[in-house]
Amino acid sequence: MKKQLLFAGLLFGSVFSVNAQVLQSENFNSLTVGNVSADITGATPGQGGWSVLANNGQDPTTATNAGPSNFQIVASGQSSNGLKIVTTNGNKGGRFMWKDGLDASWAARTTGNNIIQLEFDFFTGPASTSTAQNGVNIFGAEGTNSRILGGFVYVPNTKTLTGVAYLKNGATYGTYLITLGAGNTPIVLTDNTWYRIGVAYNTTNGAVIWKGPGFEVGVNAVNYAGPFEPLEVDFVSAVPTTNAASAEHTFDNFVVTATPTVALLSKEDFSFASKLSVYPNPSNGLVTISNDLNSALKSVSLTDLNGRTVKTVELNGDSSAQINISDLSAGVYMMNISSDQGSVIKKIVKN
Repeated sequence: MKKQLLFAGLLFGSVFSVNAQVLQSENFNSLTVGNVSADITGATPGQGGWSVLANNGQDPTTATNAGPSNFQIVASGQSSNGLKIVTTNGNKGGRFMWKDGLDASWAARTTGNNIIQLEFDFFTGPASTSTAQNGVNIFGAEGTNSRILGGFVYVPNTKTLTGVAYLKNGATYGTYLITLGAGNTPIVLTDNTWYRIGVAYNTTNGAVIWKGPGFEVGVNAVNYAGPFEPLEVDFVSAVPTTNAASAEHTFDNFVVTATPTVALLSKEDFSFASKLSVYPNPSNGLVTISNDLNSALKSVSLTDLNGRTVKTVELNGDSSAQINISDLSAGVYMMNISSDQGSVIKKIVKN
């Protein structure tokens, strides 16, 4: 699924709270410092199953810096490793990074968890005159058309952070920028500074909420579009034709969750997901589940990619367990692991 960003401006709103089910998460600490992938066409996933796409745009273009080094695992993340993305240095080109499987995790979510949330730590990086529009977005689809359900856009030369979503303005549907500050004023960030930000999208009615330092913003119901089902979350950078410089930003502690109500920027859910291990993967027999938080594991269910539950195991509350998948057919399954600290979905391959 590939996307094109279209930008404009709009509106504001309100919030709630509760437990979350982790669909995807990444703190980059298990990845090796260096390039995420040698393949910048997106055809072959690199470290951690992440795919990358980088290009200089179609000729004529002034961009010259597309390459594997645009996506780097660096040792200067929020707490340990992080992801640094270098934007295009010209008037064309773009950057995308994503991991397949979110659509299957969403299909296997707990019934009633109809809100998808995206949260991450963001380092603005050094000052730059770049006009690139950079961030992370939840994507869905309407027929063959890609839709941004919710996300963020940061522009280095103005240091402004805005929300972005596909919405309705009167009779006009489109991808709009959302001013996040009080009184419709822009949120201006500081160079070389970490921020934690998040966005939630309600798949039952199309409501969107953004949250971060100094803001908690939604849109009026009259502006909802969709609703759409989420398919993928991407790190994104795109440029207007006025761009003439590159910029670099670092990301960390990325987590995507499914919840029954909005619960943005709760550290606990990411903490459990990042401390949970499932191995070996792939496996043709016993799979070990363990965690570093001594959380009590309650149950495990496995679903195939058609959403059918093929195995359910009740656990005894220990912090580790073994599940035998030798009776399953070879293929890819979504493992829903429930504990006293929430639930996490992990992809497991039976070989």
